[in-house]
Amino acid sequence: MPAIFSQQSKDELYRGMIEAGWRQLVSGGVRSLRVEQVAQAVGIAKGTFYSFFPSKGDFIYAMLMENRQHAVDELEDECVAAGGKLGRDGMRAWFQRTWRSQRNIFRIADEKEYAYLVRSFPQERSFDPATDDRLVRWIVGEVADVSPNVDEHAVENLQMSLAFTLLYRRFLHPDALERTVDALIEATLDELF
Repeated sequence: MPAIFSQQSKDELYRGMIEAGWRQLVSGGVRSLRVEQVAQAVGIAKGTFYSFFPSKGDFIYAMLMENRQHAVDELEDECVAAGGKLGRDGMRAWFQRTWRSQRNIFRIADEKEYAYLVRSFPQERSFDPATDDRLVRWIVGEVADVSPNVDEHAVENLQMSLAFTLLYRRFLHPDALERTVDALIEATLDELF
């Protein structure tokens, strides 16, 4: 990292690159993302971009992890604001925002693009479809006022079904896609509550 950047400048550049990357993904899809355009958007050279992210795969992975962390932080804030655990309506609202977000990679990518993304990630990193078991355990244990007999594996499977529904949307009836997403969210809530 060049010495000319203060820590604040580095942080601002990092955030700016993440935002520029999302703008490209949302507007043009996975294959539209160009490192040169991201660097240009924040006023740095392409080589400087690589001092922040060793590869395009590392960059996309960082974007996805930041987006996931934002969703988790939002859920945690809502739980605190509610003064305890969230009920069915609070969880429904969060699931709907998460699954309807323009930054949901499963809405942006199709199954082939998603496979391309996963292959581009560094080997030691992965991005499970939708949620991983730790997130579900956290929701069940600390966030939601769930049924005592909740089937965590069914919740995980339903969340993965949501991801697959969006990734393979070209095989589905487009007029019913959002109703299908809503039905899977309700099925998830039925398992939780």
